[in-house]
Amino acid sequence: MAVEHEPVLLEAVVEYFLPLPPAGLICDATLGGGGHTARFLELCSSCRIVGIDADPRMLRQARTRLADEPRVEFVHGWFDEVLRDRRGFDRILVDLGISMVHLKSGDRGFSMLAEEPLDMRLDPSGDDESAADLIQRYAERELADTIYRYGEERYSRRIAAAIVRERHRGIDTTTELAEIIRRSVPPAYRHGRIHPATRTFQALRIAVNHELDRLERVIPRAATALRPGGRLGIISFHSLEDRIVKHRFREIAGARHSTERVNEPILEEGRFRVVTRKPVTPEESEISRNPASRSAKLRVLERLEEG
Repeated sequence: MAVEHEPVLLEAVVEYFLPLPPAGLICDATLGGGGHTARFLELCSSCRIVGIDADPRMLRQARTRLADEPRVEFVHGWFDEVLRDRRGFDRILVDLGISMVHLKSGDRGFSMLAEEPLDMRLDPSGDDESAADLIQRYAERELADTIYRYGEERYSRRIAAAIVRERHRGIDTTTELAEIIRRSVPPAYRHGRIHPATRTFQALRIAVNHELDRLERVIPRAATALRPGGRLGIISFHSLEDRIVKHRFREIAGARHSTERVNEPILEEGRFRVVTRKPVTPEESEISRNPASRSAKLRVLERLEEG
């Protein structure tokens, strides 16, 4: 299914990334539909771009949109793993949101509004277990903790108990799971502003794809991969992500984390600064045009010039 996806905070990213070095190297660490990369290519005729995506289908769509642009290296993989071994970038962008392609594709289980397989893996070719596997394997308490931690769902224990009661029959589709959740919560909660299964679906997706762990890992790796004068921009979509970005950027700017966290690059004190005191959020015009951008927040970190 061809679904159009509008890149979020596009002009804000451009503003903070300009000027682009004439022969610069840019990393679009979550290539998606290629919208941000297409804009970078327009603005810098001699830039080269490394476009990374864990989802092979998104990578194929980006290749098509960008006409297999020779200045773009298309890389299939997770951004935290790829950036562990890459260096020399002038700009790195990480856009953490899943796209409308994922929500409307109909075969991965990211939306609870239509019957789909309960998968939720961004990279179905990998070894990660699906959401259906996860809810079958987790003990009730572990499932409740996951739903509460990653979904901030106040009825996590009731939802987990209901899932455990029903899973002996097999819970294989999004509609099955959504209905179990709907029945498990109080009547008033069923008719709230958002679907009662929204937070649980978010939590399962985060757990399946190890999203917050990957975010924790990628920030110091991306910072190390920057050239002096380079910038790292991260777009988050919920408070769990934004909190990690905010705190990790502050740690890196003060280089306070290097002795506290193992298996991370040692970052020299005074070599980074946080460019955005507050997160950059979309203008009302962008929200009205693209409601999916409403919760987006951009934060930018800069590696300082030598000397």
